Amino acid sequence: MLDISKRLVLAFMIFFVSVNVQAESKKFNMVFVPASEKGDESDYKSLISIVEKLTEFEINTIKVTDYNAAVEAMRAGRADIAWYGGKTYIKAAEIADAEAFAAGVRPGEKNANYFAYFVVKQDSKIKKFSDIKGKVLSLNTIGSTSGDLIPQVELAKINLSTTNKDHFKNVFYAGSHDACLLAVLNNQSDVCGMSSRNFEARLADNTFKIEQVRIIHKSDPVPPPPLAYSKKIPLKDRKKIKKAVLEAHKHGKIGGYGGKMSHYISVKDSDYDVLRKVVELLKNK
Repeated sequence: MLDISKRLVLAFMIFFVSVNVQAESKKFNMVFVPASEKGDESDYKSLISIVEKLTEFEINTIKVTDYNAAVEAMRAGRADIAWYGGKTYIKAAEIADAEAFAAGVRPGEKNANYFAYFVVKQDSKIKKFSDIKGKVLSLNTIGSTSGDLIPQVELAKINLSTTNKDHFKNVFYAGSHDACLLAVLNNQSDVCGMSSRNFEARLADNTFKIEQVRIIHKSDPVPPPPLAYSKKIPLKDRKKIKKAVLEAHKHGKIGGYGGKMSHYISVKDSDYDVLRKVVELLKNK
């Protein structure tokens, strides 16, 4: 039988181990897709900081260079949370156990939807959407929703295709929404297909002046780029993360895809079925 001193030592050791286990916070990695030249982590710093405080989790950020890498990061277990574009999310849900849970609403807007814009310089001879036939078209990156998928859908409506060499003088992927727009401003491209959110964010930070450009076409509303987490995260932790994101605006200024956000709303996987149908339609064209 242990004497009292040994009992005290044993009790202290058990207490010490217990305290350290409780004190060690859970750590999650969050991955970003390349939508902006400005650095997407900066848009999320305040949101992440608030979520960390509310959940007592530690969230580390990872930036990748292409959309496939963002999906692969979650599939391989290197990322637990992600900011995906809509099309990229569909792939992540299919092969990486991703689950959409929230999307940001910009100040003054009623919902989280956005658009694909086709943009030309103010002095361009292109006056209407159909005038882009035979011109140089710049897009974001293969796999981008508003900088690749939706532009292709809008082009199909006027019987144009990025893969038909007779339809365009050249089609190239600039690497980001910002680079796509700059290609137009620097006369490397006649027209750019890009996200309305990035257009508005670059206008707000004076990257360009509205007098320099014209929007010649605006798509139908696009489902918002979601925050998604891996289903491998325990359900109670997922609920905690989602609750914190949805309440974050009550605790300070927050940002997200395209800059400042007023708040985040709940989204679910089925909200992206419309994009799944679009992808299938384009495959069959």
